[in-house]
Amino acid sequence: MEGDTVIFKPDSTMALLLIAVFVLFTLMVILLRRRLGKTRKERQLEKILRHYKQDEVLSLVIPDGIGGLMELDRLILTDRGLLLIETYPMTGHLFGAEQIDQWTQIIDGRSFKFANPLHHIQNAKYALQPLAPKVPIFYRVVFTGNSDFPKGKPDYVSTLQSLEQDLQVILEAPKMSDSSLKAWERILRIGRKTVRQF
Repeated sequence: MEGDTVIFKPDSTMALLLIAVFVLFTLMVILLRRRLGKTRKERQLEKILRHYKQDEVLSLVIPDGIGGLMELDRLILTDRGLLLIETYPMTGHLFGAEQIDQWTQIIDGRSFKFANPLHHIQNAKYALQPLAPKVPIFYRVVFTGNSDFPKGKPDYVSTLQSLEQDLQVILEAPKMSDSSLKAWERILRIGRKTVRQF
């Protein structure tokens, strides 16, 4: 027995455990990369918007004006009125126009349809108007993923790369008096915040 070499042979339980650890580690790396990517995009969006905001509320539910409720992704109080922002983390080539009901996303050679996001944000603007009479309401749909509009970007639509330039129209508007703040307080009294799920 002295000259015999002992060879370690992992049993099937050990092999399964090693595979499970490897899969778990891989999943953690993927989730961490996604989280960091999302955080970077969110930081980029915040950096652009901080020049405009005096106050902000996320996921606000308000009456839609026809007996129902509507959720606003992001509502910002500026010194020139209110700014509605709806974000979409879509990537790829995007095609759409204001009057078209279905827009198209092309990614990896595949085509996907999605509802025109301008319809929702325009309805949100109309729902806000009775709560903020005489206060300008600006709005933007912002695509935060790596996306572009090869056939032209519709009005009131931005990508993270174009948002800063697209918001210049707000800086050209006249500053508001107390009416914006009063409208803001009314909206916060009437609306209710929802809990965001991440």
